[in-house]
Amino acid sequence: MRKLLDMGMEQIRKLLVEMGNGALEALESARKSLDGEFDGTVETASKLHILRNEILDIATELLVRYSPMAGDLRFIQSAIDVSYDLYRISRYAMEIERTMRIVKPDCLPELSKEGFEVTVKAVKTAVEAFSNLDEMSAGRLLELDEKVDELYLKSLENLREPRECSALDALILRHLERISDHAKEIGARVVYIKEGKRL
Repeated sequence: MRKLLDMGMEQIRKLLVEMGNGALEALESARKSLDGEFDGTVETASKLHILRNEILDIATELLVRYSPMAGDLRFIQSAIDVSYDLYRISRYAMEIERTMRIVKPDCLPELSKEGFEVTVKAVKTAVEAFSNLDEMSAGRLLELDEKVDELYLKSLENLREPRECSALDALILRHLERISDHAKEIGARVVYIKEGKRL
């Protein structure tokens, strides 16, 4: 019984790693779209949707069959939440790429480029923190999230005296701010699994 539960949880772990890599891939594609390169985040987001459904199926079966407790239960609950976070990250990346395809700006959204640097770092940190259940890495996500929030607020302030690309920066940074929030939530799940504390 215990062995079957462990096998199921390991399967979920592997799928989450795959989802994490997919979310990063989508984010990198979205970043390239700022330079007019379009890799196709739609396919990646669709793939993550399928992987999330697989995780939901396995998690539901484990919950019903084995009635896991304590750390096992917290891991399975968190895996469901994290799969949602990673899927949403890919969807926001897709929206950024779609925006760039439609707008085809003549300017370069510099603030967004800066936002991407921090956001990619946040998502990488979140994926690694969850893979290794590393609370120290999870703690760094708060600082990264604050940086993205600051850039988003700056982009809104720039709308008072709009320059080229001000509106586009604000739109893209709104998506990046959401992505960063999801990364922060993944970090919070690590603390929940390890300590049973909800942040």
